[in-house]
Amino acid sequence: MAELNILLITPTALDSNGKPIKRSKLLIPAITMAVIAAVTPDNSNIKLIYETVEKIPFDDVWDIIGITGMGSGTVRAWEIADEFKKRGSKAVIVLGGIGPSLLDPEISLKHVDTIVIGEAEKIWPELIKDFEKGELKRIYRMDSPPRINDIPTPRYDLVNTRKIGFIRTLQATRGCPMRCEFCSISAFFEGSYRKMPVDKVIRNIRTAMKTGSRYFAFLDDNIYGDQKYCEELFEALIPEKIIWVSQCSINITKNPDILKLARESGCRLLSFGLESIEPSSLEALNKSWNHPEEYKNSFCITREHGIEVAVSMMLGADGETISTFQNVYNFIMENHIVLPKLYILTPMPGTPFYDSLKTQNRIIIEDLKKYTGGFVVFKPDKISADTLEKKYWELYGKLHSYVNIIDRIRHNPAKLEPILRIGILTMNLHNKIHIAKRIVPGLS
Repeated sequence: MAELNILLITPTALDSNGKPIKRSKLLIPAITMAVIAAVTPDNSNIKLIYETVEKIPFDDVWDIIGITGMGSGTVRAWEIADEFKKRGSKAVIVLGGIGPSLLDPEISLKHVDTIVIGEAEKIWPELIKDFEKGELKRIYRMDSPPRINDIPTPRYDLVNTRKIGFIRTLQATRGCPMRCEFCSISAFFEGSYRKMPVDKVIRNIRTAMKTGSRYFAFLDDNIYGDQKYCEELFEALIPEKIIWVSQCSINITKNPDILKLARESGCRLLSFGLESIEPSSLEALNKSWNHPEEYKNSFCITREHGIEVAVSMMLGADGETISTFQNVYNFIMENHIVLPKLYILTPMPGTPFYDSLKTQNRIIIEDLKKYTGGFVVFKPDKISADTLEKKYWELYGKLHSYVNIIDRIRHNPAKLEPILRIGILTMNLHNKIHIAKRIVPGLS
């Protein structure tokens, strides 16, 4: 068959004005399209684009254009597809990802030719064969998840390393065993949790290190979903002498031996999804297995083992009042959280939480451009939507004053290396700039 020209795009997110977010460097690049490139047939000329830091070649000639989407990135994916069509592109445009998979397919098919629902590793080669035969379908739906054992090494060689920072990204697991009703990840993976064979994780790490870095971010949604697997993985990482960060359940702090092993394997920072410090909020979110009274001790244990702490929290759950914002501020400052990630609670379409609020007639904004974590799209319980949004940005800005940034990070009980402390400071300053522009940090 003739060589195919294939363009794979990771769209940027949208800012508060609905404009694409652009940056000079991408700190933690998504890995999805590098994996899709790895399952693309050999008779292909493939180009990867991270729109946040690269220009999309709208006027070049392509046979197939693949775009992935999540959150407001789904809306941006539609805009990109529309722009290609506006310019007369004859390429077949394919859209996949968590966002499009959880939405009604017909919404996306107004913009693209074909949509992939579910994980795409098995579907993509089949789709390309259908394209070559002139038998492309409008919808490709995953019948079963791809065997994680069969997922190849991402095409790190196609990533423009001049446009990304020093951190390389990979995954060891997919999904999360927790069934949080507000979580689109849980809805997409249907509560499954799959683990890549450790030897293949090591293979991927060694390939990525050839691009010139030993610093990694595991993009796993919960790297501590299986204790036995963690032990095996962390032990195998020790000889590789990498430095890595990830996110996981705070339950890991109940096992000091695992934390010790994590540090020995190169772990220097873990992000815990706390969601809230209010027991009533956690109950409303069906996440009552988190215990706020234990948070401080959990942080101390983590740092005692040489691992710094980041947290992810949401504001706006039922039961929260105006006093919640001051409580969150005090909690973050008193615990010296070096990287606090805050979001307005956002019921993503396709999740049980969205369906519940929809049934209660509490969804007040349907425009997916607003589903960024920086807007209130539902009717809160005890405060107004305007107050919640205003107080959220005030709190985030206050936490990122120069004085408070220094106060949060000047303590170093985890005894992190200077380069990592500088990296944490840089990320805080970067977040400060985004917050001033009303861009939720971490979107792009």
